[in-house]
Amino acid sequence: MRAAAFILSILFLLPGSLSAQGMMRMYRMMYSVSGSFSSGQNDTDIKGVGAPSGTEFDYETVRIATRNGYFVSRNVVLGLELSWDQTRGESRPKPNPRNERYKQYERSLFVGPLLRWYQPLSVRWFAYPEVSLGYRHYLGESEASSSTVTTLPVTTTARGFGINAGAGLGYFLSRNVVLDASLRYSYGWLSGSYQTSGQPDLDVDMKGSEIGILFGLQLLM
Repeated sequence: MRAAAFILSILFLLPGSLSAQGMMRMYRMMYSVSGSFSSGQNDTDIKGVGAPSGTEFDYETVRIATRNGYFVSRNVVLGLELSWDQTRGESRPKPNPRNERYKQYERSLFVGPLLRWYQPLSVRWFAYPEVSLGYRHYLGESEASSSTVTTLPVTTTARGFGINAGAGLGYFLSRNVVLDASLRYSYGWLSGSYQTSGQPDLDVDMKGSEIGILFGLQLLM
């Protein structure tokens, strides 16, 4: 909740009116594409009685978002956001004589209306708070295996409501092309099912939050 409060403070504390209009013009449409990629590894070593043990975890996350809209006034855009992200993770115990592996894939789709408010800061720089809310869909798949056995795959599907709130900075590369970066807080409420082959489905309720950064380009027409 501290993260949410921080984002909301950015949204409401930006200047309500700035004298520098910079390169902002009376545009009609805004088209944008943004994304991010992260990859990492975590190693955990547990020391105690006997031989050391632990786990090794590798992961990759890809996020892509397109936010397009119509200028209802000089500085306010109403539009639509479509975003997609995928995370792939794999963990292995240490030591690993039986070649044990646990693999997990997570995919999420969001679509909903977007509100963005442009605030010029200088000739080429501007800030923009934004908020979007709408439908969110989640798919998670996991599977454990070793040299001697493979467990049944598990699938989790859920759908519900999500909200994104944040603020960004943009820089005019030309009169119509903008390079931008945005800090966003996301929260979702979802429900669905937990499915294992050959077993009854189980009901699932999910709540989750995240802070992330997107880098991209805007085309203002």
